[in-house]
Amino acid sequence: MLANFFGKSKPINFIVLFVLFLGYFVLSIFSKELSLNILTELGWFLVVFSVYNFIIAKNLLTYDNSFAFLFFVILIGFFPDVININKTFYANLTVLLFLRKVYSLQSSKNVFHKLFDGGLWLGISFLIEPYTALLIILLYLSIFLHQRFTYQTLLIPVIGIFGPVFLYFTYCFWYDKTEKFTALFNWNLYPDLSFYSHQKSLFPILFISFFLIASILLKSPRALSVPNKFRKNWILVLTQFVISTIIFLLVEDGSGTEFLYVFFPVSVILANGIEFFQKKWYADAIIALFLLASFAVSAFM
Repeated sequence: MLANFFGKSKPINFIVLFVLFLGYFVLSIFSKELSLNILTELGWFLVVFSVYNFIIAKNLLTYDNSFAFLFFVILIGFFPDVININKTFYANLTVLLFLRKVYSLQSSKNVFHKLFDGGLWLGISFLIEPYTALLIILLYLSIFLHQRFTYQTLLIPVIGIFGPVFLYFTYCFWYDKTEKFTALFNWNLYPDLSFYSHQKSLFPILFISFFLIASILLKSPRALSVPNKFRKNWILVLTQFVISTIIFLLVEDGSGTEFLYVFFPVSVILANGIEFFQKKWYADAIIALFLLASFAVSAFM
């Protein structure tokens, strides 16, 4: 029943998923002080949902269904601390806008514009969270898979990145704050991971990791055996997952918002995994298990 409902992409699905998000949102309110910031958070997450859904629908990263959006919302339920508008949230929003250009390179229309825009958004994201610069690998991998390397495709993303970074350097230099600019390149490659060993984080991580690994093992042989656009996108998604996990581990946020970095690739991978069982009863069981576990985490942990 659940698999059949979310196995279609209709407006009613998105209404139901937004109501589901509101459920997690209300539970998260109990750990916060009531203020007008709550409405701001709700508004910003509507923006995130719009960009996320556009990327999924426009680039066919899954079949025509709502599974990816469903798992994206459920992941918020597992980690309600991500409902927090801070530096990490804005970095993730710019990363989503960057991903919109990365995955759209499968189309040959306006390639140079996409490369410049992708570099521009990555440059802005770098200024907010320097570790996101690692995603430049994903952009050039997308060029390699969907287009071809020329001097234009190699240089245009660099020019896009250079724009906002140079403007920020100019600002820091003018106001004699160059130490802020140089701080962007002081990366800590030995992060403290003790935060993720707490029960609040450990159970969701282990629970999701089990199904994530199963989804990769189920989907990869079939996806990589057919030389089509989805094969290239699947390689991009898996690569993004690896890079995003590295960024997630390096960011010393401490608020829990950094989980947002992995939500996109994880939700897409889980969606492709559940598609194997869409018409079988255990697809309903898996979705129901995710829903129950996420609400339990939101309410009691």
